[in-house]
Amino acid sequence: MPPISPFVFATCNVGSEASLKAEVFRSHGKVLTPAFMRPGLITWKSKIELPSDFDMQSVFARTSGFSHGLGKTIGDIASLVQKMGTSPLHLHLFPRIPPEDEWVEQDRARIDTLRASLSAALAEKNVSIQAPMNPALGDWILDLIVEPDSEQSLVGLHQHDHDKHPSPGGLPRIDQPPEAPSRAYLKMEQALAWQGLSREKTLSGLTALELGCAPGGASYSLLKRGIRVFGVDTGTMDDRVLNFQENEGPAFTHLRTTAGAVSSHSLPPKIDLLVSDMNLAPPIVLKYVEALQRRIRAKILIVTLKLNDRSLEEKIPLYLKHFAQFAPGPISATQLAANRREICLFSRV
Repeated sequence: MPPISPFVFATCNVGSEASLKAEVFRSHGKVLTPAFMRPGLITWKSKIELPSDFDMQSVFARTSGFSHGLGKTIGDIASLVQKMGTSPLHLHLFPRIPPEDEWVEQDRARIDTLRASLSAALAEKNVSIQAPMNPALGDWILDLIVEPDSEQSLVGLHQHDHDKHPSPGGLPRIDQPPEAPSRAYLKMEQALAWQGLSREKTLSGLTALELGCAPGGASYSLLKRGIRVFGVDTGTMDDRVLNFQENEGPAFTHLRTTAGAVSSHSLPPKIDLLVSDMNLAPPIVLKYVEALQRRIRAKILIVTLKLNDRSLEEKIPLYLKHFAQFAPGPISATQLAANRREICLFSRV
């Protein structure tokens, strides 16, 4: 077990710092005192000795763990890591200021070059580094949060669990194809990557019911994975979604109605995924999703809740409690990198 630092860190979407800070205060205000804040990054100092499995359980934190200070050079960072005494480690190296939507090649190249240099420096100090992806539950992950235009990094450490994103910094390297109808494509791809579903070939052949599907970004993501989609929206769908073909014909069915008016006879006998990205208040979204889920019993739920009014953030625990009442399995919630004023809820049998 590594030495436990009295400092903890969390990264978040730029612009969500106040939301993260308020959320942590509501949950841990008696224990954690804010210490340091920059765009996309906050640290706290603990008033007590924290257990090694301490988890902020924050919706707005993309990555969180114990903070072990700043390293100004590759050598500094390697020395800090050597003192931690935890080996082997997974190395997650990512920028403090992430790309707004997609990674550009220069950002990828810079991160990969730094990672290679640091891995070599750590190897010289007999610190074993594992592959960055696919950590197992309980594995220790070394987080290096890189400053813009600098090798300086905050050195952090966390244990992987089912709520933690497997990608470094919660930033999967996903590109949106130019033909994708909307940014909802990125949100869906990131949600699948967060839960480890993006690598599952078993998604092919499943059927999804999507609420609030227009113009079709998320539908396009699902269709490309071999999932048949029944999309519910009164809006107009992109022709590339409407005309998407699979072996036996059209793979998308447009139900041009509201979520509350979906009739059972318009649905197939079995639906595997229930997806929602409706632009409605969270209580209304959850009401519609619950009503349909109790009818169709989908095995996977992926639900986006819009938080356009900041006062709604204090009600997130209530929304999660409601979601858990009809979810098919354990629930998780996070703000994905592609999310703006919204969060993603997930549940799976």
